[in-house]
Amino acid sequence: MPLPEIQVEQITRSAAAAEVVLRSLPYEDGQLPDDQAKVLIAILLAHHPTEVLEIGTFFGHTTIRMAEALPNATIHTVDLPTKHGLPWRGYLTDFHLINRREVGREFNKRKHGRIIQYFADTMTWDFSGIGAPTFFFIDGSHSYECVKNDSDKCLKLCRGKGVFVWHDFAPTHPGVVQLLQEWSASGRDVRKIVGFPLGYYNCF
Repeated sequence: MPLPEIQVEQITRSAAAAEVVLRSLPYEDGQLPDDQAKVLIAILLAHHPTEVLEIGTFFGHTTIRMAEALPNATIHTVDLPTKHGLPWRGYLTDFHLINRREVGREFNKRKHGRIIQYFADTMTWDFSGIGAPTFFFIDGSHSYECVKNDSDKCLKLCRGKGVFVWHDFAPTHPGVVQLLQEWSASGRDVRKIVGFPLGYYNCF
């Protein structure tokens, strides 16, 4: 069952995505493309959270862009330990990306104090020590098990009051599609952002 759709302008109440100016960063495989990053930042600016949780740091391109867009916010970001080990292979995806990570490289070289990096397997990690984020960007492992785990834990962390953006809502990532369809079928107003492989849910 397809998700209902929403235009980014309906979320931001303006043409904000077209007006977003991003730090110029060379594109690398696995990075959030600039057109999608502009949408994410426009939504972030519309909601203006004081704490954000990003699942899936990778090189940190998106992390640094979120921190720069919200100069007074704390950005929490989590990625697998650099030596992730074989036991996680059952539910992890994108090993071609995991194996070439330089986690947080883009913000580590800029010494950005408002970014807090965590190294953990979110399937077993206790989210409760993170703080009080109300905005969640979920772009970790794309298996159904991981997306469900990460989304459910984020929902619990914000006590059902937050904004969610998921990356890779597309047929190439059926786990993401399945989880968002399940949330929608349960009565949550989950939407696909028109023209982008992004899911959106505002439960404030």
